[in-house]
Amino acid sequence: MGNDFDGTFEDFFTTRDADGVRTFPVAAARPLYTAAYIQDKFSFHDVIFRLGVRLDRYDANTQVLQDPYSLYAIQGASDFHTQFGGEAPGNIGDDFRVYTETGNGENVRAYRDGDNWFQADGTPVNGPQEIEGIRTGLVFPKYQDPNAHEANYIKSENFNPESSFQDYEVQFNIMPRLAFSFPISDKASFFAHYDVLVQRPNSNTIATALDYFYFVERTGSQTFSNASLRPERTIDYQVGFEQALTQTSAIKISAYYREMRDMIQLRTFFPVPIVGQYTTFDNQDFGTVKGFSFGYDLRRTRNLRLLANYTLQFADGTGSDTESQRGLTSRGNLRTLFPLNFDERHRVNLIADYRFSKESGPRIGGAYILANAGVNLQAVAVSGRPYTAKEVAQESVGAINGARKPWDTTLNLRIDKNFNIGKNLGLNVYLRISNLLDTRNIINVYEVTGDPEGDGFLRSAFGQNQIETVNNSTRQLDSYLASYQWRILNSDFYSLPRRLFMGAIMDF
Repeated sequence: MGNDFDGTFEDFFTTRDADGVRTFPVAAARPLYTAAYIQDKFSFHDVIFRLGVRLDRYDANTQVLQDPYSLYAIQGASDFHTQFGGEAPGNIGDDFRVYTETGNGENVRAYRDGDNWFQADGTPVNGPQEIEGIRTGLVFPKYQDPNAHEANYIKSENFNPESSFQDYEVQFNIMPRLAFSFPISDKASFFAHYDVLVQRPNSNTIATALDYFYFVERTGSQTFSNASLRPERTIDYQVGFEQALTQTSAIKISAYYREMRDMIQLRTFFPVPIVGQYTTFDNQDFGTVKGFSFGYDLRRTRNLRLLANYTLQFADGTGSDTESQRGLTSRGNLRTLFPLNFDERHRVNLIADYRFSKESGPRIGGAYILANAGVNLQAVAVSGRPYTAKEVAQESVGAINGARKPWDTTLNLRIDKNFNIGKNLGLNVYLRISNLLDTRNIINVYEVTGDPEGDGFLRSAFGQNQIETVNNSTRQLDSYLASYQWRILNSDFYSLPRRLFMGAIMDF
């Protein structure tokens, strides 16, 4: 109704108006995030240290499902056997969830500990599909709250939120940071660093009481957000070596390794009582980035400054983004390494800056006409990023991200000149040209052909049948083919063309 509401998750199930009618108010998302860090830099026996630590606390500040495998909390083995007799196998823990042979039954069919399943005799299995009576996904959990065995219990007026939900487990993260360097000789030095970085979940975290209220109805038609997501974690290592070649030039060699853990990815939970299965998000992806970098640095020598760098990188993981496993989650919790979308095997950067000082360059009538003028050229060459090749629209050829797009090369140029206007005013006039050579870089392709200008449909059996249909009709085949070609051309598959920017910067 547009009214302010300053309530909690539980209020959705308990709030009533003056006439005793439930109003179902939905609480706002109010995550709590606090952080503090301390850092210091000091020297000890020619070794330069930078030490620090960051403390993060993340609280989603809401209620989440007690068990992602069930809308209602399932009874543990200890409570079950205390109430109904019998004895759990020796390898079954007290809190292992109990599934019975029939609805609200008393004979054990299976046990579950997190994602691990066990037969009634305690034998571990690879998944629920290996347990007789559960292969189809029909399961009968023994709920902690006996009322949960009633149909649509969550919609009942006597529903107890404690039967399904619990407070989000607050996440505390400690992130140490260490960097140091020391001289090997008067012309060389060694450096290294170790960092732990944590990022709180930035998407797919808002799940309200209303979502769970219609959990059964919406399963199969939507992907549920997950308020119990944990922060993502990155652990970064780097070691390197610097060597002076001359008074004005040096090389820098480094190797790095980066681990990415608890990355967010789609996941299908199966089997789930009542609904069979549902898809949500979970902290289950991981990846690694390994690389080597070689750099050359020439300080300004005879008006020229030069920076060059080459990087060799291998980025592999189980998912490139939160939905890269869409369409695969129903096959199980698959975790296969493949090249990530941002994997660039080779990257070359070159920056050349040629600049005249106040008293250099050609002169006319005693004046240096190119004083404080310069030219800056930037060149970038990158090997193609991976993509998944396909034979037809739904059938992949080879591995996920097993094919590569073409190289991408770009030259950017900047020409500028400084002018002094009076004593306290400076003016920089520049001309900047992006993509100097107007290179038509291919940044995306059709997955079937690997070509940015053809999707392969006309070469397929479906396309040939369409061509034959058009040819046998009153329509013009040439017009159809031309229109089809216009339709599949996509400017987003190419880098931007040459662009010129002219401007001036005032410096007071």
